[in-house]
Amino acid sequence: MPPLTEAALRVAVTTLDLSSAVRFEREFHAAWQEAVQTDSTVPMHTFLHRWGVFVALRRHPARAARLAELERAVARAGDREEARALSSEIAALLDEAAREVTG
Repeated sequence: MPPLTEAALRVAVTTLDLSSAVRFEREFHAAWQEAVQTDSTVPMHTFLHRWGVFVALRRHPARAARLAELERAVARAGDREEARALSSEIAALLDEAAREVTG
């Protein structure tokens, strides 16, 4: 897991999912602008954490594939209970990734 810095996450995002690099840059600049306007570091901490979770999820190909599979399955779910069960598994993957980020 790379350090939670803008530079390290930029490299990781670009390496793991080049198509997400544009969104990373857009969100970085928005977080930076909000931090300056509010005189708070919270927007930057939130940005770094969110992208840290993104990297943690995708740096393991099997976990990234499972996440994509679950997202597709939720979109096709036939009823609320099925969607809820699939969403619970997505939540577990997100929690696991968040634990990796917070160490």
